Amino acid sequence: MFQIIFKSMLATSLRDKITLFYSLAFPLVLMMGLGFYFNEDSQQLQIVAGVTAISTIFWGMQGIAFQVHEQRNRGVYKLLKLTPMPLIAFISIMVLARTFIGVLINLIVWLIGIFVFQIDVTAGAFISGFCLLIIGSLCFTSIGFVISNLARNEAQISVISNFIQFPMIFMSEAFYNLKNAPEWVVFIGKVLPFEYYVKGLRGFMLGESGLLLTVFGVPIIYLILALLISILTFKFEMNSEGKTIRHRKVTS
Repeated sequence: MFQIIFKSMLATSLRDKITLFYSLAFPLVLMMGLGFYFNEDSQQLQIVAGVTAISTIFWGMQGIAFQVHEQRNRGVYKLLKLTPMPLIAFISIMVLARTFIGVLINLIVWLIGIFVFQIDVTAGAFISGFCLLIIGSLCFTSIGFVISNLARNEAQISVISNFIQFPMIFMSEAFYNLKNAPEWVVFIGKVLPFEYYVKGLRGFMLGESGLLLTVFGVPIIYLILALLISILTFKFEMNSEGKTIRHRKVTS
């Protein structure tokens, strides 16, 4: 059962051409354009980290939200009721499958940026960055699963995703410094996991090793919370009026 669900999720993920474009092609074009315009080493390093993080959040959040919504509408999850598989295991498998591809995409973007702008990254920094890519992908994919449960249609998925994504991106220091920003902007940015994810990617490329606790800890906290909310809000199907039907009993 694990292999069937995992392979099915991989196959449907690879057919998601729109999300693939915004997670791979668009970040690469953005990185090249910004990188060659801002040609200072510190700026290029910040751009590589910021664009890699954007690739992660686009693939993780919107991609799985639309994918789960489509499968739910087709009645795919009705079959889950006939199996003894715990709900947490099912959600975890789907998140892992989507994360597997997401990490590969993010790694491609990150490595291309390191190679093109000739950023010197040590073996230890690379390993730390790769681990952070995995944690970040798991975190934002789990949040995307929550979005798919809360939204009743594709329009709501777009609205909710943008409502979460844009504050994460623009209230972080992915591409600019927030020293002169209002305090409430800085506060919100520090509450959200994207800021720590970007800071970690940038810090590891700079060789900073004192970031492990926060840059891994905050995304992991959001990952756990998102998985718990995903279980509590999971819906198996749509009723005749187009409203989602919730699972009344959570299996653990």
